[in-house]
Amino acid sequence: MTEDVELIDSPLARTYSAEGHSVSIEIYRSPGSPWVLEVVDELGTSTVWDEEFETDEAALEAALAAIEEEGIASFVTHARQAAKEAEPELLRKLSAVASPSPLDDRFNTMIGPLSDEELQELDRFLLDLDAEESMTLDMLDGFLHALAIGPETVMPSRWLPKVWGQGDGGMLPSAGDEKQLERALGLVMRHFNSIVFGFGQRRPFVEPLWGTTRYDGLGEFEDAEMWAHGFCEGMNLDRAAWQPLLGDPQGARWYRPIGLLGEDGFSPDQDELTATPEQRQALAREIEGSLKTIHAYWLPLRSAVAEREQARRMGKKVGRNEPCPCGSGKKFKKCCGAASELH
Repeated sequence: MTEDVELIDSPLARTYSAEGHSVSIEIYRSPGSPWVLEVVDELGTSTVWDEEFETDEAALEAALAAIEEEGIASFVTHARQAAKEAEPELLRKLSAVASPSPLDDRFNTMIGPLSDEELQELDRFLLDLDAEESMTLDMLDGFLHALAIGPETVMPSRWLPKVWGQGDGGMLPSAGDEKQLERALGLVMRHFNSIVFGFGQRRPFVEPLWGTTRYDGLGEFEDAEMWAHGFCEGMNLDRAAWQPLLGDPQGARWYRPIGLLGEDGFSPDQDELTATPEQRQALAREIEGSLKTIHAYWLPLRSAVAEREQARRMGKKVGRNEPCPCGSGKKFKKCCGAASELH
């Protein structure tokens, strides 16, 4: 049985507004623990300080100093990339609170993991779609994992139509009750955000979602084939961007269990290596480790892109011969200010 966790909110928590933007400064703790600092921007993006604070005054001072130093506009737009994520334990604690506070409601609305009931609801919605190419829940989970850990950020307008199986590029399915469609969209986006959040931890929290299949006379085995197919579909949105990993011998080994289960014609020995439920289950159990290493492989590139985007937003404030704000020690024009080069 999960133990309920009581969270104590600081009276110093507040909304901070400047330059046409607002952020919510949240300061809280569990009994007997230091204070946790979280800033939530207008889009619901959460930045949780890795450092804990002995007093709530110190936490508030740190929040105000960070906002003042970066500028609230830069803080808002760069919050997800710049966040010093909380540990997975925080995710579990917030999800386990019996009587949610407003902070918990906001957390769960944006990035909290879907409950079993919500996953079943999303599964039913996807199965009921009148579209031959729409995704199943396990395929969607694989698809979103590829988007979360890949080499580039793919906007929802590009990938959501794939989820619904629509060729017209619609962000929502073309038919159905409006409230139900919006509800399904919210569940998909929250599931995606929770995957991104899990990988963003100092110790990545990874839990791919697939089911099992029962074989007469053999028993029940994990079945990750549709999940792996979804991951491959996510890669195929820009296969060329993934080529550095696929062309690297070590990267190819990481991708191998996913490719064997999810791609057609992956290798000459594919049929031999996936012939039995035992073989397919063994490959499925390699995937979690592969996801962590693939995420780590692409992380420097994604961080460099985020740094360059932040530097461009700060371009009016940073001279080309001044030190780059990303902290590399190079001049801005030789670092994030160089449009043709990532570091």
